[in-house]
Amino acid sequence: MSTLAEPSGEENVYETDANRDMYLGLHYPNSGETEQVDSILLHDHMPVHGLRFPQRVAELLVKLGPKHLDAALDIGCAVGGSSFALAQHFAHVDGFDYSHSFVDTANQMKRLDNNVTFRIPIEADIHKTVMAVHEPGTTKQITSKVNFLVGDACQLDKLKAEKKIRDKYDGVLLANLLCRLPDPRACLDALPEFVNPGGVVVVVTPYSWLEQFTPRSKWLGGYYESSTNQEPVYSRVVLKQ
Repeated sequence: MSTLAEPSGEENVYETDANRDMYLGLHYPNSGETEQVDSILLHDHMPVHGLRFPQRVAELLVKLGPKHLDAALDIGCAVGGSSFALAQHFAHVDGFDYSHSFVDTANQMKRLDNNVTFRIPIEADIHKTVMAVHEPGTTKQITSKVNFLVGDACQLDKLKAEKKIRDKYDGVLLANLLCRLPDPRACLDALPEFVNPGGVVVVVTPYSWLEQFTPRSKWLGGYYESSTNQEPVYSRVVLKQ
């Protein structure tokens, strides 16, 4: 869950090496094969369908059928797995994240000859260092379509004014980000201006609201209407509205 909000008074957890390593493991599940570190504990009925989440949400955007596959925007791109998957289909992809560490790493992954390594926890304090590996078929032609930058999802208009992102996109991805924004409505309200007619927006979120990232007054749901009226307010209903 990439974040565009830095918790006040605390170290931004999304700038730490530990989080960078965790996201590299999530975004590049083929990593570790050379070092004989399995991406999932091998056993009968293992949930392999849980792997490749960044790639699967990108594929969902393509499957939903934007009329054109010219430009896509990956908001909260983290270390780039979804952006590279989108570039398999779109002519151009802009991916941005508030974390400098994530964007730096994504740009390193863009250079296929740059060996990016990260640590995978094996047991307690025991780790193994592995090389980050792209999805099969990821070529320089694919990675050259992607532009990574640092940006704030709550200030899309500012990014547009500074010409860091395009005016319009055919596809927009917002995955595991909404409940980590300081002002999710600011992001949602700005989105329509960036989507071409016939374009598609995919929003994926666990609604795991935390005051560490989002003031309670900005939550879309996940609370009771009032102390007297114990009617639950669900984020999925508010988001649909």
